[in-house]
Amino acid sequence: MIVPMNREPLHLVWDWNGTVLNDFEIILRSTNDSFSDHGLPPITADQYRTQIKMPIRSFYADILGHEPEDEEWEALDATFHKYYVAYEREARLSDGLPDLFREWSGRGHSQSLLSMYHDDKLVPVVRHHGIDRYFDLVQGTTPPRPARKGLHLRDHLARLGVDPARVVLIGDSPDDAAAAASVGAHAILYSGGFAAGQSLRATGAPIADSLTAAVALIDEVVAEAAAGEG
Repeated sequence: MIVPMNREPLHLVWDWNGTVLNDFEIILRSTNDSFSDHGLPPITADQYRTQIKMPIRSFYADILGHEPEDEEWEALDATFHKYYVAYEREARLSDGLPDLFREWSGRGHSQSLLSMYHDDKLVPVVRHHGIDRYFDLVQGTTPPRPARKGLHLRDHLARLGVDPARVVLIGDSPDDAAAAASVGAHAILYSGGFAAGQSLRATGAPIADSLTAAVALIDEVVAEAAAGEG
């Protein structure tokens, strides 16, 4: 995709887990190691992809078969993060990266990274992968963590001072599509991440099988939205 030079620059917001970082196997291993510590049976990759939802506590409620009490939830969450931090640097960037970052900024556009992961853990690992220089802002969550990504995205765009109508979010979950819609931005969903294809299709958002294909869709998605408003 080559964007005409007379077109107003776009801003691309990248999701982290499952999108930029190919960490599904790490997430699943951390979840099952945490479950094992708490005497719970493991879950399969298909269970995870089919049942994953936000906020993550609701996902745990579905898996456990009951709404976890605060103490139970906090213990499970803490144990998961203990394992995830131990494993996360084994994960690699998704195919096409960081070339796509360089190409996007080289076309005169801007980009940032937004995650529901804890900010104090996100920033160092992004730096570890050597990609922090490509982003105008790398933002995770800080206490009190927002329950929904839409609120987090609204704050993110306000910090950047960008018009949501010129923003495209590339993510891998229905929550990413909902977040973009809630602020008036566009979303393209990547099918190689966490959520099952059926869940992604139910959002009605465009779906791409690779991040290269996702970026290639951006111009078309923004043009179609503008034509619909005209």
